[in-house]
Amino acid sequence: MTGFGRGERHGEEISVTVEARTVNHRFLDLHTRCPGRFLSWEPRIRGIVRDSVRRGKVDLYVNVREWGKLGTGMRVNDGLLRSFLGEASRIREEHGVGGEVTLRDLLSVPDLFQTAPVGGDPAELLWPVAEGAVRDALGMLGRARAEEGDRMKQVLQESVARLDLLALEIRSLAGENKEQAATRFRERIAALSSEAGVDTVRLHQEAAILIDRLDITEECDRLASHLTAVGALFRSPGDAVGKRIDFLVQEIFRELNTAGNKSAHADVSALVVTAKTELEKVREQIQNIE
Repeated sequence: MTGFGRGERHGEEISVTVEARTVNHRFLDLHTRCPGRFLSWEPRIRGIVRDSVRRGKVDLYVNVREWGKLGTGMRVNDGLLRSFLGEASRIREEHGVGGEVTLRDLLSVPDLFQTAPVGGDPAELLWPVAEGAVRDALGMLGRARAEEGDRMKQVLQESVARLDLLALEIRSLAGENKEQAATRFRERIAALSSEAGVDTVRLHQEAAILIDRLDITEECDRLASHLTAVGALFRSPGDAVGKRIDFLVQEIFRELNTAGNKSAHADVSALVVTAKTELEKVREQIQNIE
């Protein structure tokens, strides 16, 4: 399912903004992007996302804005300072150059003052701020996906209701389908009985076995059972049902296919084709349902 979520949290020296987007995908395909200094957040962010989203292509972006030298301080390169002062003193003594070295002179020396980390890891210290932003974004994303899910649920329930009606029509023709098959076999047996060397008793036995195999009552029973199970999953509060419905859709297709192959009744075959068309609509939508 598609959706968008945004979260923003502020700390003393930092602001973290998280944006999460999802599009349809059969499985969970997760991509996160954090600033270089905070790459250590990514494993924890991925864990939080997996707890919230089970299906979909997820793109999550983390933006960090700092307004202080977070976790850094200035240090003097003591070796370079000693070398600079020593050379300045030597020049004065050997060449008679006057003047003293001032702070302004020192500030112009490249690499004399360097930034260095101080205190703990800033990524670790600021994780609570980032975590809050991630959870806010996923909360907003979840609400958007839930709204889309409610709309898709209505469409799917309408399709399943139509499949229920088609299954009832197929069941109502099961007896007629079996009788038509029996009539065809009787006509065929009557035609063969006049031929020399034909064992009519054996023909009747084989015909009875074939007629029983062409009975679609069991397929109708399983079809009704699977459709009932799908309806029950639609009523499951807050559960992830997409993959379970996907499995049941495959089973429904199998029963419809078997019934269509066994049928000797033109109306049953037509109903099976209509049901398969409706089921394909469900199958396409259910790939995106969590």
